Amino acid sequence: MGFFSNRGKLIVALACVVALAAMFFAALEAVSGYVGATGSDGLLGGFGFVDVLAYFFAGSDYYRIDDKVPFVLPIGWLIQQVLIAVLVGHYTVRDFGGQALQVFMRVGGRRSWWLSKCLWVVATVIVFYVAESVVALLAAAFGGFGAMGDVESIMVLGFPLSALDAGQTILLLLLPTVLSLALSLAQVALSLIVGPFMAFASVIVFVAVSAYFGSPLLIGDCSMMARSSFVQQGGVEALAALSECVIIGVVSVILGGVVLGRKDMVDGQDRAQ
Repeated sequence: MGFFSNRGKLIVALACVVALAAMFFAALEAVSGYVGATGSDGLLGGFGFVDVLAYFFAGSDYYRIDDKVPFVLPIGWLIQQVLIAVLVGHYTVRDFGGQALQVFMRVGGRRSWWLSKCLWVVATVIVFYVAESVVALLAAAFGGFGAMGDVESIMVLGFPLSALDAGQTILLLLLPTVLSLALSLAQVALSLIVGPFMAFASVIVFVAVSAYFGSPLLIGDCSMMARSSFVQQGGVEALAALSECVIIGVVSVILGGVVLGRKDMVDGQDRAQ
């Protein structure tokens, strides 16, 4: 039911991911023109699946407040955060105000209902990233499943992708999914308290503030590959970020269950029992 109610949003999300792939092509086209203008024959090795995914997750370098360049949010990275927040934002609260009472009576309690919603959140996030991976794979076919050179990589991504070994690359490509799972579970738990719109707004503000300040206490930007310690000294430690995301996800599930257990469904009011 959750996926069926989200069918329109999923189509829009897929269209946005295709647009991100088009942005990658446009960036690569600009770089190709620059390389050609400097006397090269253009893109020597084409590009591949990992190159496209890295573009999706690259983000931006840390913003230094004393820089003369104004702060600009990495739009491609932010679009993905917004899409996922929209996908998971309303269904749980809407279902709770609808037929949840009937479900509670049949499954014998609220715990199973809440855990089912958490599993739906996990499934939604995974489906989004699987769809994104499929788009990246299809896009890579146009690049001959090659690999960008260092010049192209630096100009398109902001860092040389060849500097990462296989393990580091896999870890950095996994981190966006784990972060989205943590933020989505926190968003759904928060929506039981303040409502879906305020929970959605809180998550978006959190990731935007994280992108601006780049503080270790604000992990909303930890999925940006450009800010990884593998890419620059003093960057985000991937394993530490993964651990924080797991803790946030687990705490969100537990607290959400506690909040749900204290809700009074009589007349749709949320009074503590």
